[in-house]
Amino acid sequence: MAEQEPTFMIERIYVKDLSFESPNAPAAFTMTEAPSVDVGLNTSTQTVDPANGLTEVTLTVTVSAKGGSTTYFAVEVQQGGLFRLQNIPEEHMPILLAVHCPTILFPYAREVVADLVSRGGFQPLHLHPVNFEALYQQAQQEQGQHTTQ
Repeated sequence: MAEQEPTFMIERIYVKDLSFESPNAPAAFTMTEAPSVDVGLNTSTQTVDPANGLTEVTLTVTVSAKGGSTTYFAVEVQQGGLFRLQNIPEEHMPILLAVHCPTILFPYAREVVADLVSRGGFQPLHLHPVNFEALYQQAQQEQGQHTTQ
């Protein structure tokens, strides 16, 4: 029996959840202090249909902008992707799920963040590109350090 070809396909990309808060509007619009912006990233995976190789990857992007103790805005976007992963060698799965899938999802999440911030009355916030491979390698190194201690 012939070995089947590996399959990596995007089935669907979607917004799973989002929120925007501007707890100090309209006063936040008159603030002159440049806000400090904090960005957080998290990914999660869930097998949806193992028989068909469907896996959901969710990239969560959180952004908060504060000036001193005043919150200008807070955004959270969960960008989901449904991926078909079949006949992929098991050793390649972690990098596909932690690097390649989030790399595909990030531009969509970035666009949603910019749109939400703009619709909230602020200048659009364009997040810098993210090197998910470097983040993955860093997490692997940290995990290795924890297991050797």
